Amino acid sequence: MRWNQNSLKLTGAILLGVVAGASPARADFADDLSRVHLEATGGREAQAALHALRATGVTRINGKEFPFILYAARPRSIRIETLGDSGTLVRVFDGVHAPWQKTDLLASPARLSAASEADFVMEAEFDDLLYEFRSRGIELEDAGRTEGEVRPCLRLLATVRLTASYTLYLDEETLLVVRRDQRKVVRGRMAVVETYYSDFRPVAGVLQPFRIRVQSGERLITETEITEMVANPEVPPGFFSPPVSGWPKW
Repeated sequence: MRWNQNSLKLTGAILLGVVAGASPARADFADDLSRVHLEATGGREAQAALHALRATGVTRINGKEFPFILYAARPRSIRIETLGDSGTLVRVFDGVHAPWQKTDLLASPARLSAASEADFVMEAEFDDLLYEFRSRGIELEDAGRTEGEVRPCLRLLATVRLTASYTLYLDEETLLVVRRDQRKVVRGRMAVVETYYSDFRPVAGVLQPFRIRVQSGERLITETEITEMVANPEVPPGFFSPPVSGWPKW
């Protein structure tokens, strides 16, 4: 990881303020932490140049493995093809129309459930929540410091377009987002869902997590291991669009 002198000075100032109990303006703190975080992940220029990704890997759920291919593009387009016991499940969102899915390439598309739609749309956010957050309608505020699984973390509360809120945990040493929490309904009850990110590797100069674990309390929900990630893949026109005309808007 490459750091320049200014970023190191800024990091030191941020951490000194946290440790010493200083109370800088919450918005200023979030701005500073966002800038240093983006530098740690590869820099604003590299982030801006990375406008699409293709990832392949496997997700483990209840002891079963499900291979997948994921395509994502700025600002909020995503397509996930997952191989299961009964065929390939395709789920897609183009940032404009309601998310759709189908389990057979020749079948008619269907909408996701209401709860699944909301989650899928939020997962379609291509960019890091700290990247250009103001122009994307994301509010950040300081949420204090806490002990992480391995090392202490700095926390930020991220509110996305007034529709979803997350607590982001930034490793105090690397300034990478290593955990994201969200309160949501799980099995009919409100719970905190924790998403852990690890095994960061550079993709076109931007650090990306290749391992993702999702759990709620002691219950493991999913584990995802990415085997390959390709920057800026070519996709055909309409790749994310609904396969039928007149599909409802999101």
